[in-house]
Amino acid sequence: MAKVIIVGQKHLSIPNLPRNSRHILIRPKPFPGGRYPIEKIWYPLSSFFPWQPVWGRYQAIHSFNKILYTNKPWFLTFEDHRFLYRNPQNQGEAAIYELLNNRLALENCQKLIAISDYAKLRLIKRIEGWKLKEKVSKKLDVIHPSFPIRVNESKLYQEQQLQLIFIGNHIARKGGVVALRLAKKAEKLGLPITVHIISDLGLGSGVPTDFPDETKYVEDLKLLDLNNVVFHKNLPNDKVIELLSQSHFQLMATLHDTYGYSIIEGFSVATPAITTNVCALPEFIRHGENGYILKLPINEVRHWSDWLHEEKTKTNEYWEILNSTYDYLVEQALQQIIQFLDRSDKREHYEFLSAGALAQAQIVHNSEKQNQLFDDLYAAAAGV
Repeated sequence: MAKVIIVGQKHLSIPNLPRNSRHILIRPKPFPGGRYPIEKIWYPLSSFFPWQPVWGRYQAIHSFNKILYTNKPWFLTFEDHRFLYRNPQNQGEAAIYELLNNRLALENCQKLIAISDYAKLRLIKRIEGWKLKEKVSKKLDVIHPSFPIRVNESKLYQEQQLQLIFIGNHIARKGGVVALRLAKKAEKLGLPITVHIISDLGLGSGVPTDFPDETKYVEDLKLLDLNNVVFHKNLPNDKVIELLSQSHFQLMATLHDTYGYSIIEGFSVATPAITTNVCALPEFIRHGENGYILKLPINEVRHWSDWLHEEKTKTNEYWEILNSTYDYLVEQALQQIIQFLDRSDKREHYEFLSAGALAQAQIVHNSEKQNQLFDDLYAAAAGV
């Protein structure tokens, strides 16, 4: 049995750690305020993760999206390449990033764990031209996030109101705006659809892909009052899982999402998904097998190719792009749902989709299987 220190971003670590490890996993206390004092002096050190001292022996460290300075065996799990740099502005900043990044090639950095093929692709493209590329690449592996499997059977479809659920605190980026506009169209068409929204309605400036002026979304947020929309705001995780299990489809027409954990949680209760083809999502959503994929134009790194950045996000041109893209996704999703409702074999087809969702969770995202995998990695690193 080993003692393993867990550091870095907590939101990433929860689905990417063993759930019932035979080892002792320890989370050190962060510095007061959650920030290391040197960060305030020099921003590049935000890529480096220190912690308050741990008194007692430990054998390994598992870090999430942060590079470590340690002599202990350590692992790094990441969701894309951003932990490598933060846009260095001068030679001094570039030097500290090079120092930290070179640590990935050291022997005690045992493995680089990408949570998806998308994350792996992003890292490989980022290290093109590095003299240490070969050493770093040899340590690179993909281990997908995992969740407890909560059901043993696929779901049956009964002739009833079709229940769709959107989950996401960023309501525009993750596709909540699409879900609301879809509800409005469904109401006008008299379609038997109810849309559940779980969100704290975060949007605007600071949210990837969003238009920074929140007033552009005022009319969309008014759609929360539609008769066929149920707004839950924030709910405890057990209630979210309960709603997922009661829903027919999870709808996440996202413009950008490094993974999409809620979709896997939906799969754990055999709920298929309707989502887009960006980032890691096509790795576990197969159209017509465990859900449906809405197609966006994407670039070589699987990002929505019409996404504008920095000052361009404030232009009328970008709002027109966003607004038309939301409508485009609404039309795709609506047609997919109408096709489903019109199927003569929709009961059998739904059971097939539900079984596919559950199988994906059981085979690739099963926390019991991942538990053993991580425990073996820790044991080998610690020599126990």
